[in-house]
Amino acid sequence: MKLKKWLILSHLIVMLTPVILGVLLFIIIGNYNKNTQVEDYISAMTKFKTYQQQLDNPDMYNGYSLKDKKIVADEDKSSVKIQLYNTVGQQIYSSDDNMISYIQKDNLYSNLCKIQTGTRAYTLKMPVFKVSTLAGFYEITIAREKFVEAINYRTVITVLFFVLIIIVIFISVMLLLNKKLNRPIKLLVEGMNKFALGDKNIVDYKHSDEIGELISHFNDMKKDIEEKRKIIDEQQKSKEYMISAISHDLKTPLTAIRAYAEAMANDENLDIKNNKDKALVILNKSDYMKNMIDDLMMYNLLTTEYKMNFVELEGSEFFEMLFSGYDESCEKKKIKLNVDINIQGKYKVDVRQMTRVVDNLMVNALRYTPIQGNIWMGAFSLEGKVPEWLEEKFINEIGPWKKEGLLILVKNQGENIIDKEKEKIFMPFYQSDNSRNKKLWNGVGLGLSIVKLVIEKHNGEVKVFSEGASTAFACWIPISDSYHK
Repeated sequence: MKLKKWLILSHLIVMLTPVILGVLLFIIIGNYNKNTQVEDYISAMTKFKTYQQQLDNPDMYNGYSLKDKKIVADEDKSSVKIQLYNTVGQQIYSSDDNMISYIQKDNLYSNLCKIQTGTRAYTLKMPVFKVSTLAGFYEITIAREKFVEAINYRTVITVLFFVLIIIVIFISVMLLLNKKLNRPIKLLVEGMNKFALGDKNIVDYKHSDEIGELISHFNDMKKDIEEKRKIIDEQQKSKEYMISAISHDLKTPLTAIRAYAEAMANDENLDIKNNKDKALVILNKSDYMKNMIDDLMMYNLLTTEYKMNFVELEGSEFFEMLFSGYDESCEKKKIKLNVDINIQGKYKVDVRQMTRVVDNLMVNALRYTPIQGNIWMGAFSLEGKVPEWLEEKFINEIGPWKKEGLLILVKNQGENIIDKEKEKIFMPFYQSDNSRNKKLWNGVGLGLSIVKLVIEKHNGEVKVFSEGASTAFACWIPISDSYHK
């Protein structure tokens, strides 16, 4: 039950309990009165008749003193009261010695010859005549002692029951408040304190009330903070590793540049050809360092809240432009380039970053394709025809991967990538013992990492398929009106 509903219900119980018990007491008294009324009435009528025979004597109202006269029997002294009045309303006798000097005429003549039934007593007032002349009045009051005792007993029982119920309700409310409020709040506070001290355990509270929702949100927040903390730790380790790798990669070309520069400075013969060769080495090393710094800056930029500059373009025209310009590089290495484009519709892409993706994939393919080998570049809609140069195993793996969108493929011949290396190759500066990766000294190890980041900024995914003597990198981009990253 929700905490709000439970509190409302508990307040209603606390407020309604006295009312219910009061109604219950009233019903008990009423029922008891009904059950005992006949018996009490018969008993009262018997006593009335007993005393009426004595009080109907008109001579008792002639004015002589009745103070010492014994009218009420000893056994009835506590339950029967008799009062006598003369014709003008003056009280001439009272069995309880509580004399009233005079009673008003209206009260004297009211309720005559009629038994008045009250909660505590029956009352009968009767006139007395001597022949046809009014002699006086008498009033007999018979207490309902048993009834009053029973009512008092039941009242005490009901009050005790009422007090007991109030105590039980109070204890129950206190226990429930402790269970519903105090304990979970204490549990949450302890969980917060432990979390501040580094405890990673969640707060165990399985109820679905408001505090349960609060604890659930706290656990979610705690989990999210832990995940972000892990990401920060991983990023910190990655940065430390990156700094170490950059230092190592910069050291080699800087050493070569310094060595050749010193050689040129110390060359007394000024051999132009020799110095030109040394200058070319310096230029190559400088280009390497520039490319490394460019890749490093781009990688660092993509790992921040970098906003892509999306532009809507015709898919077929864009990829024809994107795939052009690689023929010369392939011819230099005596590699055959095959291009296949089959795209329908328009797509929103960041032109500059997609160009970098294809450049990095092609640099990677050229690096590992042997002379006289083949490289295939393809871009096609998933609902379209799959290229014939894609192996059946690759097609079966790509098929269930995504249903709608655009697929960019770069496939090359060469040694395959073992399964345990397929995910690791997208890590920055990752080095492997695999013979395919031993040539990474030509690059800085950030190309595939940048590819992955750019595609993810397009809400896409990257996968590598490698088996036998070929490897294919597949980049999937979804069909969408807009991107949010």
